Amino acid sequence: MLAKCSAEGMEIEQCDVDTAFLYGKLEEEIYMELPEGLRELLELAEAEGEDDVVCMLLQSLYGLKQTSRVWNETIDKHLKSVGFEPADADPCVYTRGEGEDECIVCLYVDDMLIASRQKAVIASVKAGIAEKFRIKDTGRARFILSIEIDYDMERRTLGISQKAYTESIIKKFGQENAKPCLTPLEPGVQLTKSDEPQTEEDKAKMKSRPYRSLVGSLMYLACGTRPDISVAVAKLSRFLENPGEKHWDAGIKVVRYLLKTKDVGIVYDGLLGTQLEAYSDADWVGNRDDRRSVSGMLLMLCGAPVVWRSTFQKTVALISTEAEYMALSDCVKECVWMRRLLKDIGAEQVGATVIYEDNQGAMALAKNVGYQARTKHIDIRYHFIREKVVSDEVELEYVDTNNQLADFMTKGLSSKTLRYLMMRSNVGPKLETSN
Repeated sequence: MLAKCSAEGMEIEQCDVDTAFLYGKLEEEIYMELPEGLRELLELAEAEGEDDVVCMLLQSLYGLKQTSRVWNETIDKHLKSVGFEPADADPCVYTRGEGEDECIVCLYVDDMLIASRQKAVIASVKAGIAEKFRIKDTGRARFILSIEIDYDMERRTLGISQKAYTESIIKKFGQENAKPCLTPLEPGVQLTKSDEPQTEEDKAKMKSRPYRSLVGSLMYLACGTRPDISVAVAKLSRFLENPGEKHWDAGIKVVRYLLKTKDVGIVYDGLLGTQLEAYSDADWVGNRDDRRSVSGMLLMLCGAPVVWRSTFQKTVALISTEAEYMALSDCVKECVWMRRLLKDIGAEQVGATVIYEDNQGAMALAKNVGYQARTKHIDIRYHFIREKVVSDEVELEYVDTNNQLADFMTKGLSSKTLRYLMMRSNVGPKLETSN
């Protein structure tokens, strides 16, 4: 949505609903003991000979398992009542109107981003919400979910970053004065189960290390605005149950990499338009423990990533072509979903989405349905690619390995190569805005 707004020069504002979970009405019968503050009711009940008096809840309260669902149903009902429709591809994205009257609402629990070409449209939407709920109107979107938004409407550029959150990670794990690292994961570094603690003494030592907190903190950053640390975080997350000293050190190394890259984020250039393109890559047998490969993908709009992923494949690939083909299948599925979402928000794609692939064998396999002895074992579900190529939803194009932007999503790279691919992907320093 942010990329589309930068391309079309749309205003973006935000608001959040105060005490949102208290607005929903409960359908279930739920009873609660009287709170300590209701002494008069308790005394009255005791005077009338009632030994056990409880309340029946009519409204939702914080702490109930139903609360978040009830709130979502409540805000969904309100938005639909004023003409919004949820997107088929994402029920938390709502749209209404066309042209100058187009309006998009992105909902995350009680936080909302509202976009339109006219400020008056946004104001009317906020006023409608304020009639039903008490809201905090924070004006132009600048900071949401720890993500800083720097939007220059005149230049049609929009940057997202998480500098404050990054600094909090550095401070949390005591790395303010540490020596910075040039990469989050060095080439050839392997994290394996053999590095897990083997003795009771080692296990006791690692219990004092907040490894899960470290990985969780880094994962939120990787998912938000930092695709450059995604592969490192993916590898670290495999050892949450029994991390060793080497795994901890590798996680701290990522934090030290953040020391010199606090301002790094994603910059969308709206002048490049909203035509979707993608990059797919794989690191064959990248996992030493079970020989599974690593899939990496980047989906790009306005010259920068809108979706990125680094994951271990579910089965072992016998040849590199198979690993690339499995990664390509995941990328195609993501492209199909993204095309649906873009259509829902008024950025319908013209023609096929180009996916850049650096493995000729995988491309040939996707285009040729003939019998191939070396690839006959590949699971039929991965041939989903062929269907989407034939239907002109995606188109495969070859790119040489040096310009495969998804390469840094699959393995550790040298600092020079990493910086080059990040620059090509518009993943870089925080945007300087004039607004």
